[in-house]
Amino acid sequence: MDFDEAYEATVSREQARREIARHDCDGGFEAFLTEVGDRASYRGSEVLTWLGY
Repeated sequence: MDFDEAYEATVSREQARREIARHDCDGGFEAFLTEVGDRASYRGSEVLTWLGY
């Protein structure tokens, strides 16, 4: 999947958690949940923006 596809995709909570874990971000997935919300799915743009892309 390229960046544009990832940006437009809908990802599961687990997929978002794995992607954030791969980036070893401060606060990790718990920080993401606090900032973005705890949901069953996310837009790829939410995950990528939170990661700083």
